Amino acid sequence: MAEQVKVRNVVFDIGNVLLSYRPKEYLRSLGFSEEEVELYRRIIFGSSLWLDLDRGVIDERGAVAQLTAAYPEHAQGIARVFSDWYSMFVPLEAVKVLPRLKGAGCRLYVLSNFHRDAFRHVRGKYDWFDLFDGMVISYEVHAIKPEPGIYQALIDRYGIEPRDSVFIDDMRENIEGARPFGFYTIHHKSFEETVGELENFIGFEL
Repeated sequence: MAEQVKVRNVVFDIGNVLLSYRPKEYLRSLGFSEEEVELYRRIIFGSSLWLDLDRGVIDERGAVAQLTAAYPEHAQGIARVFSDWYSMFVPLEAVKVLPRLKGAGCRLYVLSNFHRDAFRHVRGKYDWFDLFDGMVISYEVHAIKPEPGIYQALIDRYGIEPRDSVFIDDMRENIEGARPFGFYTIHHKSFEETVGELENFIGFEL
């Protein structure tokens, strides 16, 4: 019997869905103390500048300069954090289902908050990005999830119909942001749970 796709479009977040993103683990790998881990998590990854990077209103060089000016006593640590932070982006199990979805006729999209330089790095490194029919990355549209503008950008750019689409994200607020547009949603917690929910939407086993 031919497979029947119930939902035509599958929209993926990147961080902690397709690629790992665990700042605390990365900071610990650099040999920082737990106090330093919390410090750099807060002033870098948890800062408004990090959101500005996602919005594309500042680049990494500018962010490092501003952070160094704000925390001159931590200049060496800040430089160390930025020196190799792309290394935390490691493919997760979900990438294994991309060829299967594509081969079954699903259209694949990315909707993600991501910095320009970091995205260019991972896009060039992993060829499975070629499987996607389209991508909307926050720095390009100067809007971040869960702001309405980034979901609308996906709809407008590719003409997708939300009621024919399922959106997968690990952040509940981003899932909630997609629902008013009519997207079906999956709150990603584990690969097994997500695959089970996705199979229900698409109508075949992965």
